[in-house]
Amino acid sequence: MTGAAETRPGLLPAPRFVDTNGVRLAVYEAKPERAARDVCVVLCHGFPELAASWRHQLQPLADAGFHVLAPDLRGYGRSTGPADPTAYSIAETTTDVAGLIADAGYDRAVVVGHDFGGMISWWMPHLHPERVAGVITLNTPFGYSREDPLEKYLEAYGPRNYVAHFQTPELQALMERDPARTLRFFFRRDTGAGTTLSRTGRHDAESMSYSHLLADDEATWPGEVLVGDEELDYYAEAFARTGFGGPLGWYRSIPGNWRVQSEVFPDGAIAKLTVPALMIAARRDAICHPDLSDNLLQYVETLERRMLDTGHWTQQEDPAGTNEVLLEWLTRHF
Repeated sequence: MTGAAETRPGLLPAPRFVDTNGVRLAVYEAKPERAARDVCVVLCHGFPELAASWRHQLQPLADAGFHVLAPDLRGYGRSTGPADPTAYSIAETTTDVAGLIADAGYDRAVVVGHDFGGMISWWMPHLHPERVAGVITLNTPFGYSREDPLEKYLEAYGPRNYVAHFQTPELQALMERDPARTLRFFFRRDTGAGTTLSRTGRHDAESMSYSHLLADDEATWPGEVLVGDEELDYYAEAFARTGFGGPLGWYRSIPGNWRVQSEVFPDGAIAKLTVPALMIAARRDAICHPDLSDNLLQYVETLERRMLDTGHWTQQEDPAGTNEVLLEWLTRHF
C-alpha cells in the first residue's frame, strides 16, 4: 500500500505511495507536530500541474494543525494512470481521493481543488458524502450542464475552443515535443498585456481558443514565466517522463463527467451541498472567470467567496494571500 521515493530536494518531501481504485498515487504530506485535527486536508491540483503546485501551502496548513495530503492525481507525475483516455471521469477521480482519505486514517476531509482539481472538490460531496467535511475551490465554478459539454463549448466558443483542441492527437504531440516550452507557455503571469491564456481578460471565443497560440513563436507570448528554474525543471522532467496523455485524459473524459452527472441527477435538480464551502476566485482569470461563480448559492447552502488579484495560477501567483484565506476559513470551521 505504501512506499517511498526520492524527489527533487527542497521542493517537496519524498512521496508516499497509496494504491487506491486501481491506480497508485504519489502523495506528498505534511503533518503537524502536535495532535492533528479531526479532519485532514487534501489538495487537488489542476492541468497541467502536479502536487508541487501546492508546495507553498503544505507546511503552513500543517503548522495550523492539519494533516495535509497533496497527491499527483491519476495520470500525473509519479502516479499511475490508465491508458484509456476516457478513464479520468469524476466517478474515478473522486473515488481515488476517497481512498486517500481512508488510507490516511480519517473519516472525512476538507477537499481543496484548483482548476480540474476544483471539479473534484465540488463533486466529492455528491459522490462520496461520507468522506467530506468541507469544500474549498480555487477558480473553478461548479460544473454542471444538461447538454453535452463538448457541443455546448462548440456552440458558445466555436471550433477552435481549447477543450475541443485538447481532444486532438495533434495538440498532444505539440505539447510533448518540448515539455519545458509547453510549461513556459502555460505558467505565465500578466505584466500588463495579458497572458497566453488570455490577452484581453475576457471570457470569450478569443480567450477560449488560447491553446492554438502554443504553435506560435515563443517570443510572441504575452506575460512572463511564473515559476523559477527549479520548479520549471521539476515539472519538465515529470512531463518528459510521462507525456501529456494522462493529463489530457481529464479533458477527454468530459463526456464521461456529463454522463455521471446525468445519472446522479437525472431530472437536472442538483441537491444543495450542506457542508461548508469556500470559493476563492481570481480577479484576472479569464478562463475560470469570477463571474462564472456568481450562481453558486443555488448549489451550496453555506458559502463564502473571496477574491484574490491573480490570474489562473492562484496559489502559485499569490502564495501568501492564498494561505491567509485558507487558514482563516479552515481554522474557523475546523
